[in-house]
Amino acid sequence: MRLEFIAKGSEEASGGSKEEKAGLKILSGDQLKELQQIQLMILDDIIAICRRYQISYMLIAGSAIGALRGGEFIPWDDDIDIAMPRREFEKFVRVVRKHWSDKYSVIHPQDPDNEGRLIPKLRLKGTEYRTFLEWDLKESGIFIDIFTFENIPDNALLRKIHGILCNGFGFALSVRRLYRGRKHYVKIYNSPSFYAKCALGALLSFASIEKWTQWTDFWYSACRNTKTRDVSCPTDTFHYFGEIYERAGIEETYEVPFSGRMCAVSRDVDGYLRHRYGDYMQVPPESGRMRNWYLTYDPGIYGKKERADV
Repeated sequence: MRLEFIAKGSEEASGGSKEEKAGLKILSGDQLKELQQIQLMILDDIIAICRRYQISYMLIAGSAIGALRGGEFIPWDDDIDIAMPRREFEKFVRVVRKHWSDKYSVIHPQDPDNEGRLIPKLRLKGTEYRTFLEWDLKESGIFIDIFTFENIPDNALLRKIHGILCNGFGFALSVRRLYRGRKHYVKIYNSPSFYAKCALGALLSFASIEKWTQWTDFWYSACRNTKTRDVSCPTDTFHYFGEIYERAGIEETYEVPFSGRMCAVSRDVDGYLRHRYGDYMQVPPESGRMRNWYLTYDPGIYGKKERADV
């Protein structure tokens, strides 16, 4: 079980679900539209930063589907996903921290206080959107996910070793997080496998969750060769071996319309999306439209009412 899989619910979730009994909620229609507009504002800033400092990025996952399917946000989507090659991400973090720290925060997995997070998020200060998985974060502003495409070896044996280490450390971090948050997660997930993974997480508690995050990120980024044939995104759904793509098809980009602005997508975005979703142009039924369960939501000064009062 990946923690991401217990963090989302479908649009058909009812008031009697175990998630809602545990105090979790799904955004209302008006809240969702408001959140999307704030996320688009964040995206505009990301695009401006990337253009000014020549940083490569691309829309991925549901955001890329929305761009190709209708040129806009998927109506029920409540987040924006982008990705960057590792070297571009490192540059992006330095720029944000130097020039945009008054407006945004970003946690790097190698930070001593990384809070156990491998997937960086650019967070808007003065807001709050605390999803189910972010119950323990000190800062939980409205965010955009930033996935990293990692270099991977061309040599078959070295790739196998690298992949096993990445997946092994990724799993270790996941169960370590599960153990630390067991009293929180058990509210909606209660099974023999849950307790077994918590037990394994307890065995790994000889090191802090921050250390496990640093170790995992070290192995993810261990290959420094930026000329290898392929890349992988081990933090994503199918892990290291299921997220391998040809480098040129991912890193070379072109722009497409997305909710009123032009955004970069990978040259082989169609192949990437078909690999992950099959016929992604087919609109899923309501039961397949996943949304984040959340604990608290506050758009701050970026909310509709607050903007109207200014």
